[in-house]
Amino acid sequence: MNIEAVRNDFPALREWTYLDSAFVGLFPRQVKEGYIDFIDRWMNFSVEGTKTILTEWLEKTSKVRNMVADLVGASPSEIAFTACTGSGLNVVINGMRWEKGDNVVFPVWEHNPLDTYTLRKHGVETRPIDVRNGRVELSDLEKKVDDKTKLLQVSQVSYVNGFRFDLKDVSDIAHEHGAKVLVDSTQAVGAFETNFRRDDVDFVSAAPYKYLMGPAGLAFLYVRSENLAELVPDRTGWKNQIWKGDRAEEPTDLDTAEKFEYGTIHFQGVYALEKSLEYLERIGIDTVERRNLELSSYLWCEVNNLGKRMYTPEDTKSPIVSFYQEDAVGLAAKLMGCKVKVTGREAHGGHVRISVHFYNTKEDVDNLIQRL
Repeated sequence: MNIEAVRNDFPALREWTYLDSAFVGLFPRQVKEGYIDFIDRWMNFSVEGTKTILTEWLEKTSKVRNMVADLVGASPSEIAFTACTGSGLNVVINGMRWEKGDNVVFPVWEHNPLDTYTLRKHGVETRPIDVRNGRVELSDLEKKVDDKTKLLQVSQVSYVNGFRFDLKDVSDIAHEHGAKVLVDSTQAVGAFETNFRRDDVDFVSAAPYKYLMGPAGLAFLYVRSENLAELVPDRTGWKNQIWKGDRAEEPTDLDTAEKFEYGTIHFQGVYALEKSLEYLERIGIDTVERRNLELSSYLWCEVNNLGKRMYTPEDTKSPIVSFYQEDAVGLAAKLMGCKVKVTGREAHGGHVRISVHFYNTKEDVDNLIQRL
């Protein structure tokens, strides 16, 4: 990988030491071209033959659906496009059958914890798992899961400090008790290699505007094929209608995850996502993963050498490194004044979160360390 050529594709890097992809990822100029292509085609009504503009959009969506599936080790029929990570999580929660006495298990620091209006309405018990020393121990998870557990939720990578689950271990625990596994993979997809089928998870929701360097307002949901029939769409529209009466629209194939796309999706975002996926494919996700882990390991050691109390456990294999900090928000603001971007939070114990991506360099890390 030619790092100088890569960095030239990200205009913000000319001015910023940007270490905040876990908040909002930068996207390269090629993604902007995807947005422009969509707008130009619509403005100029640039279609082929007798196609409608909607046909063009749907064909592009089908192509990008295949690209997403290839990236995460899934079949295209298992991928639905949604509006955001939370939208996909709610499709699963609202589409399952709940009974009083069921329980759900999740780490206490989840970004979208499993305590929802739907679950409260059905009298479902919530069982949060404590975080100890910056991690969630599998032994603690096992203690919470029993034969009444219907859903176990984890983030593949914690947005708080980068703690990373081995999803296969989580799946084994859940499936032993007949529970399903729901994953938030927003801080993982695009940062390193992922394969949801291999990890044996049931449902995954992820947004592409962080490590996938894609659009906001578009996300995707993975529903393992074995779960498609029993998961009921939580809303109905023109794209997945079940009405068979006079003048009914032709329905989506209700045997695939497309049945959860009830209406017009963010097609402009689809055009942009295509470009970001092409960009990652050219570099190679293995190259991206290797570089991210090398940078985050270097970052962890350098911050630790400053004497900071580390929030991220040592040897964590993710792009996120956090340390405890008094007035974390104030420190992050001071760093912004030096054109260094990280996240400062008073929540979760007060911490600064730093997140690298493949377009970063050791010089970026050194600049941050010098400022700290």
